[in-house]
Amino acid sequence: MYPLKEYQMWPDADLLSLLRDDDRMAFEVIYNKYSSKVYAVAYNLFRDKDVCEDLVQELFVDLWAKRSSLNISSLEWYLKVAIKNRVLMYIRAKKATLDLSAIAMLTERYSTDSKVLQSDIAAILEENVGRLPDRCREIFTLSRKEYLTNKEIALRLNISVKTVENQMTIALRHLRTGLTDYLPVVIAALLLQLF
Repeated sequence: MYPLKEYQMWPDADLLSLLRDDDRMAFEVIYNKYSSKVYAVAYNLFRDKDVCEDLVQELFVDLWAKRSSLNISSLEWYLKVAIKNRVLMYIRAKKATLDLSAIAMLTERYSTDSKVLQSDIAAILEENVGRLPDRCREIFTLSRKEYLTNKEIALRLNISVKTVENQMTIALRHLRTGLTDYLPVVIAALLLQLF
């Protein structure tokens, strides 16, 4: 074992070699160097501290568990792909809910084809809004397109605020489900640019 300061100066390839030989200090340096980047990628999608901490924890536990069999040429690339895969697994397993506004913001910010992606997402959203039950669609449209509050919608439609809230929950759940098949493709493209 070497002093911590010396480890921090070593290139990733050397740290990986030490990690394969069960060097805990090398693992700690790798963790300290990359965990915040990995966390940021996950947080940009989920906006959920607990989910993101779980993803990072699982990733690094797995890295330690597989340390002796690792065949990594680029540690940064490996972690980039590993977090992308974990995010996609969380989405598919429905362990976490995506922050749709974060997806839209990231799509615009990072994608070179952002106009195409935005237009595709908008078309899918419109199609799914059209499939909502009439009352649900009306409430969703008043909220998202006319920017009315739940109370204003309730007054306009002569229904309770609780009914408005319930209908919005149904609409958002339906829209998330409608985007489930499309989002992993968008997220995969974004993740490759975020790291």
